[in-house]
Amino acid sequence: MYIRDEVAMNYLARLILLTFPLLGIILGTWGFLWGVLVLGAVFLVGHRRGLSSAALSLLIGYVAPLIIFGTTVFGQLSLIPLAGLLGVLGWHKHWPVRVTFFWSATLAAVLGTIPTLLIMMEGFSDIAVSDMINSTVQQYQASGLMAMIQQQGITEVQLRDILQQGMHLYLLALPSLAALVALVEFGLVFYFVRIWLKDEQRIPFTRWRLPWYAVWGAVLGIAFYLLGDQFSWPNLRIVGINLMVVYAALTLVLGVSVFVFLLHSPKIPRFLKLAFIIASFIYLFFSIVSLIMFGLFDLLFNFRRLPEES
Repeated sequence: MYIRDEVAMNYLARLILLTFPLLGIILGTWGFLWGVLVLGAVFLVGHRRGLSSAALSLLIGYVAPLIIFGTTVFGQLSLIPLAGLLGVLGWHKHWPVRVTFFWSATLAAVLGTIPTLLIMMEGFSDIAVSDMINSTVQQYQASGLMAMIQQQGITEVQLRDILQQGMHLYLLALPSLAALVALVEFGLVFYFVRIWLKDEQRIPFTRWRLPWYAVWGAVLGIAFYLLGDQFSWPNLRIVGINLMVVYAALTLVLGVSVFVFLLHSPKIPRFLKLAFIIASFIYLFFSIVSLIMFGLFDLLFNFRRLPEES
């Protein structure tokens, strides 16, 4: 008697939830791909066996390494798969796809930033920053890049100052970078799992859109930055900067979706479409800013007149 492929896949997905968190700690393999596999297993078990089964299996999988190794491994575990449970809940409650994705992706972004909070609070010591800068300069010297940089009129002292500022910017934007990685991970799994499950509500790229109230995240980011800058509240200013970075990336994707939708419109002549494409490459920076603004205001005005999901 042969086990059906669907049954075998269900057992495999549950096995991933139960064992991969612990194996990831033992083997040191926790990373983007490992998180993708666990998150995909959450969606698969949740879709076919229910939310409670997925939540219980994932909980056991996460508790096991904490019992064996203690709370010291907490920073090594990716919490992003937990956001998949909210996505499963949205599927079972028949929420609109864009609503399900928005709230579950938001939770994934928040969970993805948690490991960076400790780094933000501790910061980089002067010794660690100096070591990283020295290592970078040595690599430049060994590869010959240092000579090329000096030919451009930049001295080693100036290069070290640039690297110092870069380390500061990296630390400042670290939460937003972690959030974007979490969004990419969650978005890829969410999209391809829906294709794999042959969901009839799969939405083409030209019709991607978030709920209108998603715009409040961008408003909060701008408000936090301005208030933090006005009243010298650095923590609030940092939150605002990171929110704006995340929303710049999100609205850029949505803006490209709007642009591609317009290019598919039969009402626009072909020569005008070609002119738009050529101009977007010639004036790249202006095009990126325009796409971000298009994506942002499309949340409010629905330029494509897409029907709202019920």
